[in-house]
Amino acid sequence: MADKKGVSDNNPIGGEMGQSPLVDADVAQEFAKAAGWVVNRIRTDRSSFVETVIKKPIRKFYQSYQDDPWLRAATSTKMSAVINLFFVFFQAYNAYRRQSLWFAALSGYYAWLTFMRVNIVTYMQTMAVDGREELRRYRSCGIWLLMLTTVVMVLGIVSNRFGYRPSYTTPMLVVVALFAFYNVTASAINLHKWRKLEDPLISASKALSLSCALVSVYSLQTAAIGRFAATSNAAFINFLNIATPTVIFLIIAGISLFIILRVNWVLKAIGND
Repeated sequence: MADKKGVSDNNPIGGEMGQSPLVDADVAQEFAKAAGWVVNRIRTDRSSFVETVIKKPIRKFYQSYQDDPWLRAATSTKMSAVINLFFVFFQAYNAYRRQSLWFAALSGYYAWLTFMRVNIVTYMQTMAVDGREELRRYRSCGIWLLMLTTVVMVLGIVSNRFGYRPSYTTPMLVVVALFAFYNVTASAINLHKWRKLEDPLISASKALSLSCALVSVYSLQTAAIGRFAATSNAAFINFLNIATPTVIFLIIAGISLFIILRVNWVLKAIGND
């Protein structure tokens, strides 16, 4: 009992275990070193991971984006396709909820427009067999553009002229306005940015961008009329319902026919179609 008591008195921290404070300090120091090593290792590995997987690819892509106008054109087309896809689902949802032919037509229009944009990106990344094949791709874009625009404009006139005018809520009107603003801005930027790139696929992409902007403006007008028609002048509304789609159709039809006729002329001149 005396020994036990002596140990206890001489080592009040260790108590009956007989452990000295120096041993505890050594253990704590080793643990701190191990914890510090683990933390530093995690920081080093994380920094290496971020540098290798995130920062380095971003820098490489940004440098390529700055140097390669084709990459800029393809990236812009991809972004437009993604945003168009969002609008496809938005209009499809409205068509389902409101049982509206107009919304269904817009959803189908933007779905096919998205498909055309994806096709153009695919063409940009896949070299054509020769110049003739590239021209045929360009011409097909013009044909589809003309057909799609004709369908949408006819449905728009029918919907607004013969009592099937779509109704829009304020949130829907805001979405349509933002979409129209994006398309008009993107079209203006692309027309300026790609003006020096002489290529059929770039020209097709610019034509699609401009057509999408014009149709989105018409869609915004239809949305505004559907939201505020009760407080507007009937004669002026009827004028807009005829004049706007007619002007837009003539512009897009002119672009489409220019593409088609130009390609036909070139292919005829080189003797192979």
